Amino acid sequence: MKAILFCQNAYAFGIMAPIRDVLKSGSHEFLWYIPRKLLEIFPNKKESFTTSILDLQLFGGDMVFVPGNEVPYYLQGVKIQIFHGLAGEKKGHFRIRHYFDLYLTQGPYFTKKFKELRTKYNDFNVVETGWPKLDVYRKNQQAFEIEKKRELKEHNTKTLILYAPTFSPSLTSAPFLLKEIERLANTTGFLVYLKFHDLMDKNWIANYKRLSEHVPNIVFQEEKNIIKFLLQADILISDTSSVIYEFLLLDKPVISFKNIADNIQWDNSMSFTQLTEKVLDNLENNSFAEQRKRINEQYHPYTDGKSAFRMLTAAKQYIAANGVPESRKLSAARKLKIHTIFGKPIMDIWDGNKKNKITALLITFNEIKNIVAVLDNIGFADEIIVVDSLSTDGTIEEIKEYPNVKLIQREFKNYTDQKSFAMAQATNDWVLFMDADERLTDSLKNEILKTINSDSLDIVAFMFLRTFMFKNKVLRFSGWQSDKNYRLFRKNKVHFDEERIVHETLIVKGKSGVLKNRLIHYSYRSYEDYKGKMVKYGQMKAFEEYKKGKRAYPYHFVFRPLYRFLKHYIFRLGILDGKKGVTICYLNALGVYSRYKELKRLRLLDKPKEP
Repeated sequence: MKAILFCQNAYAFGIMAPIRDVLKSGSHEFLWYIPRKLLEIFPNKKESFTTSILDLQLFGGDMVFVPGNEVPYYLQGVKIQIFHGLAGEKKGHFRIRHYFDLYLTQGPYFTKKFKELRTKYNDFNVVETGWPKLDVYRKNQQAFEIEKKRELKEHNTKTLILYAPTFSPSLTSAPFLLKEIERLANTTGFLVYLKFHDLMDKNWIANYKRLSEHVPNIVFQEEKNIIKFLLQADILISDTSSVIYEFLLLDKPVISFKNIADNIQWDNSMSFTQLTEKVLDNLENNSFAEQRKRINEQYHPYTDGKSAFRMLTAAKQYIAANGVPESRKLSAARKLKIHTIFGKPIMDIWDGNKKNKITALLITFNEIKNIVAVLDNIGFADEIIVVDSLSTDGTIEEIKEYPNVKLIQREFKNYTDQKSFAMAQATNDWVLFMDADERLTDSLKNEILKTINSDSLDIVAFMFLRTFMFKNKVLRFSGWQSDKNYRLFRKNKVHFDEERIVHETLIVKGKSGVLKNRLIHYSYRSYEDYKGKMVKYGQMKAFEEYKKGKRAYPYHFVFRPLYRFLKHYIFRLGILDGKKGVTICYLNALGVYSRYKELKRLRLLDKPKEP
């Protein structure tokens, strides 16, 4: 069986991990999906994962596990809703969006309502399995006790309190409990952990961090895994966060403020006062023990830690009875929503028949802001080689996290020399040579795979058109509208022109072509960054012209930069790019000025070194 673990948010990692473990134990194939925004924090980079919807289409899963509300309707596989929490009172929890074939519910309270909806719509199944995230709780209930005892001893107390509010601006208690949390810590001496959601307002995060710096027994926790703190805490303070239900299922008291649930079975206050008194009362009297028992019975009666196992079993049984669906039928509005979130399905996708292998090449220097994203982007290649020019910003350490990437460290002489060396390392004839600030779209990736595996291919080198990104917005003109470079070629049919040391030129022995889908070029990150690139390229171009015996004359410093600006701003329509066009055209002109300034300097030296 092949399964997709479809994660749209970071909280999904902990929900999916037990399912991943069950898949592993059964020798099933699986593939994580995460959006690019989560790439930096994804904890399982040594497992199979992707940020590409095309990769999921090519994978062709039998089942797609989703702890969220949306999933592309066009993916193959049983689409399985496994939920992202236990807060049934939250808006949308019992809303049917028609993306899912199978709903795996946590307990009788949820099962009853979803079976009623199944009767109404009759286009999905419902099976009660329990919730996989709680498997970890049952197996690791004592795992963090040693650390907890050490922390309590260090702070000379016997009680650990966790404050974990929701991030929702209209529901969070964070703006109102700052002084109450401070009073609680100072009055009782209890150890108080603060654990905030990643999406919490940054101002309130800063306020609570400052509080933790001034009160020794208040600790602001940065660690992502809230499970650890839920297991360690003796009592939880919250508001309308879904972690309340997870904590109640551990049979420990909860205090909430202005919770919006219809059926509250714990201590809830409608005013942000008397926190200390409430904590002491709940710890001493445990008044809501019977209510917690009823919540356990209705919300999640499973204590065996086998919910993930039941989920996989339910998915297999569904497939045995119904087969593996190719997709789901949706209304035009629902399809449009999915296209907006995930993009349209790639039509006419590669059939998977591999006739040629491909090597992806990168040359890098201090590319910490790009390296993780670009390595993910070219992860489909059969071989990945990075030639790094002795980076010092953490780029090398990130590359070493990828066991399938070959890293070579080599001093930089010039671009042509470095790229020629990198190409010589490739073991495959077809080479994809990318810059670290470039990204393939799914459509372009599919076109590459179809092209190099074509039966009738007589072209030996392909240019890619590039879309220039000014920060995160498309620059449509300013000379970039027709920008294209060789990026895909057969290495035994090409070589780099050794006379060009910057804006290296590929010499092609055979037919060339241009792929129709565009490469995304994230060249402009900031003004200073792009300015540095233009000055550096200008200086390297100056050395290239110095070797040819060229000189810089006064008109070069005025007319050549002015011509470059006017050419791109007026004739190449940079004026239509607004302020972005002015900035780019000016910096391109500055690169020309830097070239002749450097050329003049080189002429004053006896034997200048290559930059």
